Amino acid sequence: MITIADQTLSRLVTQTRPHMADKNDVESLQSIVFDHDGTYLYAMATNRFTMGVSRTQLLKADDEPWTATVHRLHVPELAAAIRLLDARPVTLEHTGTHLVLTGESGSRIAIETVQHKQGPLNWRKYLLPLLDEEAARSQMAMTPKFFGAWKNLPAPVQMWSVGDMRPTLIVAADFIGMQMPVRTSETQELTTRRELDAWKAAKREEPPAAEPVAA
Repeated sequence: MITIADQTLSRLVTQTRPHMADKNDVESLQSIVFDHDGTYLYAMATNRFTMGVSRTQLLKADDEPWTATVHRLHVPELAAAIRLLDARPVTLEHTGTHLVLTGESGSRIAIETVQHKQGPLNWRKYLLPLLDEEAARSQMAMTPKFFGAWKNLPAPVQMWSVGDMRPTLIVAADFIGMQMPVRTSETQELTTRRELDAWKAAKREEPPAAEPVAA
């Protein structure tokens, strides 16, 4: 079993839930994946266009690392359990078929988990190598409809691209994510350049500095 501080499980779910795939996407992505490494509990969700990973440091860990996948159909049930228990530290246990939440009062709520044949997406494989790359001075093109997925992050939020047609990284306190780029054509790039050049007409000459008045 592992124990985490109060109010943290709700944060993990709130920050990753917007990235969870819907019923029209690949079944294995329609979920929030929880895993712990003995130091942190992580929550991850992705819809292939965005990915969000939130974490919280463990207060106590008595078991080996595990991974638990909660399907989107059971996420509302998980959210309801969090509202009942999250005001105090929460203990989590993965039985293989359920994620069991236990509050300080002893209340236990079991949330069904799923196991996909290919296993959960390995977010570390995609995200962590990008952290060693420097920000690139290249144009970023992203789809605005996914911007709302980042609204639950605490300020400040930092964003940068690691290269042309590479993901844009999004980093906040105890959170890391990425948004996939939009493929642009040469025509679109030329249009963008024309728009930027057109805005240059808004520049105004600064008025000359006033001469100092003699005492």
